[in-house]
Amino acid sequence: MTSPAAQTETVTMAARLGSIIDRAVGIISPRAALKRRFFRDQLSRAELYAAAKQNRLSRYTLGASNVNDIISASNPVLRSRVRQLVRDFPYLARAVGIMVDYSIGTGIVFQSKVKGPKGKLNKKLIVKIEDAVKWWMDEADAAGKMHYYDIMRLAKRQDLEPGEFVIVKTFPKDRNRYLPYALQIYEPDWLTSAKDNYSTGGIDLNAKPGARETRNGIEYEKQTGRVTGYWFADPNYGGAEMYVPAANVIHGFETLRPHQLRGVTPFAPGIMIASDLSSYLDAEIDTAKLAAKYLAFVYTDFGAERQTANPLITTDSDTGQKIENIENAIIEYLRPGEKIELASSNRPGTTFQPTVRLMLTMLSIVTGVPYELISGDYSGLNFSTCRIVRNDFAQQLRPISVRHIRQFGLPTIKTAIDLAVLTGRLSLPGYWQNPRPYLESEWQPPGMDAVDPLREAKSQIESISYGLKSPQEVARERGRDLEEVYNEIALAKEMAKDLGLTFNAANTSEKSNPAAIMEET
Repeated sequence: MTSPAAQTETVTMAARLGSIIDRAVGIISPRAALKRRFFRDQLSRAELYAAAKQNRLSRYTLGASNVNDIISASNPVLRSRVRQLVRDFPYLARAVGIMVDYSIGTGIVFQSKVKGPKGKLNKKLIVKIEDAVKWWMDEADAAGKMHYYDIMRLAKRQDLEPGEFVIVKTFPKDRNRYLPYALQIYEPDWLTSAKDNYSTGGIDLNAKPGARETRNGIEYEKQTGRVTGYWFADPNYGGAEMYVPAANVIHGFETLRPHQLRGVTPFAPGIMIASDLSSYLDAEIDTAKLAAKYLAFVYTDFGAERQTANPLITTDSDTGQKIENIENAIIEYLRPGEKIELASSNRPGTTFQPTVRLMLTMLSIVTGVPYELISGDYSGLNFSTCRIVRNDFAQQLRPISVRHIRQFGLPTIKTAIDLAVLTGRLSLPGYWQNPRPYLESEWQPPGMDAVDPLREAKSQIESISYGLKSPQEVARERGRDLEEVYNEIALAKEMAKDLGLTFNAANTSEKSNPAAIMEET
């Protein structure tokens, strides 16, 4: 593959050659030379987008065109910088926490949806499958420390910080386990380039079928790009490289370009903004603290020997300037010829808050977290703007949660059900011939509470009444399963009946006019 530098050199040589030919033609026929120059200028203008043209006001560095070259060169630095900012910079740490909490929550809940011959849910099989999966979820961590949903949250955090998560399926031989299957989450840094042998750095359509090469620790077929295996090396303890077949590895990241092998942190465009904002805040706070230490300045007509004689005066060892310490609630009578000017600090200045808000808005755009959530500033919000912010954020979270279900949830649960059938924990007739009907499932991401429960409840009731929404959809918006909601209501009614409790339903005025509740009370 030709490098960008070689491509630029080729273009330059062609331009020089064209100029030489133009001059040679000009000696013989000046008219023909002018025509050649005119059409050459027109061609150069027509062949580029305006944004692609180079001039003194718009200069761009032409980097590598292969996505794997770019990620390979940038990822180690990007990972280190994002991790450091998440550790030290509160706003980026909050952004990561919010994205994990709102996209994963306490866990995207697995629900089996196996259907019977007539298309209705097979509740008996659903209970069996969900019970088996729940048993395994309790022991899903190979280290025995985390629940399955804790691993799910950690995987999402990895997806945000280093830009990818790597999970290796292990099969421990422990008779005390429900299933001989566990998950072990790896740092993406453990993927080693020690076994790299790539030539093209990407897909080679002319490669022989089945030919493989390895890049960035990932082995793939040269012709199709299908990943066949991974090479790992523990950077903390050294040791030999370990090869794991792709069937036993779950590698999740957001694919931004075709044939991309590794993930990149979505916070990459915001690293410089976050770093600049952190430095700006530190500098402003340090300056304000330093200015606040000075109470007053004493001006005198006497020489330095008079100041030195004062026992309250000390000398700064760094600057050599005189500093007088005045204790609280003490009035000092000045000597003749001295006057005091109280120090006044204008830090932070009037531009401090708008600057911070602007930079936080930019950081909000990069991270995908609304400004109000990342900053904790809810001033100026009303019902309409809250709804707009919430709806936009919810729309943005949907593909994020769905991708995590596809990359993490489905492959991990399928292996669990496979082994449950294989070990006899589950009896599913015809599973190996056609497992798909038994793998039908629904995953419930976390929902969001209503901004104004009374107002939104009335709107939802009307939507259900007119057939525009289903009760299931309303429950999903709140992160609940309708069946569980109905079971809880039935249980509550049964408990109330057993205890002899009765509750009055809201009257018509309360339903149509929530303010009537306040009037009656």
